[in-house]
Amino acid sequence: MRDNKYIVHQASQKFFSCLLLTVYCLLFFGCGYTIQTKANLPFDTIAVGKLENKTFEPKLQDRFSRSLSETFAEYGFRVNSSARYRLEGEITKFELEPLVEQNLVAAQYKVVIKANFRLIDTASGRSVPLVADSPFITYFRSTERLENVLAQKELSTVSALKNLSQEVVRVISYNTPKNFAYLLLTASDIKDLESLIVKLYEPEDPVSLYLRGQLSPSTRQMLHEYAESKVSQDKIKPVLVDELNTVIQGISIFDEKRFAHIALTEETKNLIKQNPGGLERMRLNRLLMEEAYPDEIAKLHKTAEKEKQ
Repeated sequence: MRDNKYIVHQASQKFFSCLLLTVYCLLFFGCGYTIQTKANLPFDTIAVGKLENKTFEPKLQDRFSRSLSETFAEYGFRVNSSARYRLEGEITKFELEPLVEQNLVAAQYKVVIKANFRLIDTASGRSVPLVADSPFITYFRSTERLENVLAQKELSTVSALKNLSQEVVRVISYNTPKNFAYLLLTASDIKDLESLIVKLYEPEDPVSLYLRGQLSPSTRQMLHEYAESKVSQDKIKPVLVDELNTVIQGISIFDEKRFAHIALTEETKNLIKQNPGGLERMRLNRLLMEEAYPDEIAKLHKTAEKEKQ
């Protein structure tokens, strides 16, 4: 009897362990996304610009603007009219459609909302399309008087607007970094590869010494082989660009002593004061590299202009 109880006890423990593991996996790895936190948002402040209502539903843009602001706050964004990144768009469709009839009276309805949005980097003018004309649909049942149907319609509209807000914010949170990849270096941004390699291979300044320490052992070995003419520029250039981009996407490379000998621009100084995260931290790291290596790395604004063309 004791053995049977022990077996049951062990089976129960295994069951609950598996259950906990399943819940953990669903929370942290379900739906193809990791948990989004404020620390890894692409940026922490956003402006909600013009939201145009192209439908006949009155005040729809005002209700959606409120829903957006609430949803941004839930995700950890701050809404500020002077933010660098601004959301704009238009609501293109709003329909209330009867679906099911009972005794010649509509008993089930659906609310359909469609919209187009774009995220604008106001500094560079770059615009990224978001959520293009995807329908957001909610359903409700009502066989009562017209005022009750209208009340249910209002609740369904609020629900559809909330779903739309969540999709907009989700796309911004997860997809924005790849849409703003122009912050990263490309091979064409390296103006003087020879000089950059020399500075990283035999660092004589704090920035170069730090960056060399961030390179992988294989890349440092490649720098050594290049110095001995055992590897070509064509081979080392893409590797070095990838390594520097890894640094750009990481923690802030700024340190007061490290950059004491560099004449930083006002834009860079202002970014440093903000202690930014996400895209703005990437921008800061890119600017710091440019200003540490003005003869070796091209300016970011030129790259952004090429991206817009």
